[in-house]
Amino acid sequence: MEGHKNRRSTRPRVAHFVRKDTQFRASFIQNQVQAHVRYQPVLLWRAQVSKPLDGGYGQFDGAPYPRLDLSQGQRWLDRAWFAGPGMLSPRQQRMILEFLREQRVALCHFHYGTDCGLYYPLLRKLKIPSVVSFYGYDCSSFPGRYFGYGAAFLQRRVFRDASAVFAMSPDMKKDLLNAGCPEEKVIVHYYGTDCRRFFVDRQFPEKEEVTLLMVASLEPQKGHEFLFRSLLGLKKDGIHNWKLRLVGAGRLEEDLKALAARSGLSGQIAFLGALKYGGEELIREYKQADIFVHPSVTAGNGDKEGIPGTVVEAMAAGLPVISTYHAGIPYIIEQGRTGLLAGEWDIECLRAHLSRLIAAPGLRAQLGTAGQAYALKHLDLQEKEKELEAIYSQICAG
Repeated sequence: MEGHKNRRSTRPRVAHFVRKDTQFRASFIQNQVQAHVRYQPVLLWRAQVSKPLDGGYGQFDGAPYPRLDLSQGQRWLDRAWFAGPGMLSPRQQRMILEFLREQRVALCHFHYGTDCGLYYPLLRKLKIPSVVSFYGYDCSSFPGRYFGYGAAFLQRRVFRDASAVFAMSPDMKKDLLNAGCPEEKVIVHYYGTDCRRFFVDRQFPEKEEVTLLMVASLEPQKGHEFLFRSLLGLKKDGIHNWKLRLVGAGRLEEDLKALAARSGLSGQIAFLGALKYGGEELIREYKQADIFVHPSVTAGNGDKEGIPGTVVEAMAAGLPVISTYHAGIPYIIEQGRTGLLAGEWDIECLRAHLSRLIAAPGLRAQLGTAGQAYALKHLDLQEKEKELEAIYSQICAG
């Protein structure tokens, strides 16, 4: 056992930075940390908060990893630096640099561009390479906030000194370029989903009532209202043999329940609340569903998705997916082959896709099987982690 520990300790180390410790429980971050093979992770965060184990959050055991919690022993001057200019105090900068030296860290990986900016001016003082992952709002709506200050914030605090900037899709790359990121720094890399965890050896029987499933936080960019209006169109067409199960929580819950009631849809829509990532209840929902729907839209404030993890999970589970031409989604779903896509807020198109799949178990089987094969081959966490570590090594080699 001791020899095994020694072998592990010889791996190059990568320091993963987040703003809040709970962000390591977010599936798309914890998966990247836990799936390392050639690199050994160490963890850093600025704030410690309490968040229930719900939605995209699961259990995360950080005990095996060296870590630095800046919230421990924080002084009034540290808080003043953060509350005023929104940056690290000189003392905290020294703490981090000393920790990185002690741990012999080869590379720093910051999660969320906006949160990376809160570690300013650390990037300027690092003697090792750094990469920054963007995930959605941080490069879609944030750059335009505060009359363009968001873009200036990213340019000064992130883009200028980061060795590389990760975009989840070509669409996100465009957003980063528009925000002022140098093109030579942008690397398109999707982090991957643990597809084998969600794999279902699925059958596609003909059923009297079809179960639709949507797994998403109840937020504007997820497209619940868009979906409800399309389902109302189904009812007006006399198509009643369906039920919708909604997994997720969020600020729109009461508004959506009221909309369902006004539209006469309440009897066919179940609000299940948030379910733990990868838990038995969530897996059961994927297994029992017939069609997965995720009609993402651009929110009024410009917020966009990256590549929704639940779309990939549904594909891995063999579910036929109906989604939209939004952000990175068209880069993982090919219309008519691995899923069906509608334009944002194209209610008639989404209604037609729903009607078609509800009536055709053969088409559900065709799309579900093709989507599952694509997810397992191209979107699985293990293969994407190999790509990530290869990028690390290339950057470290200069």
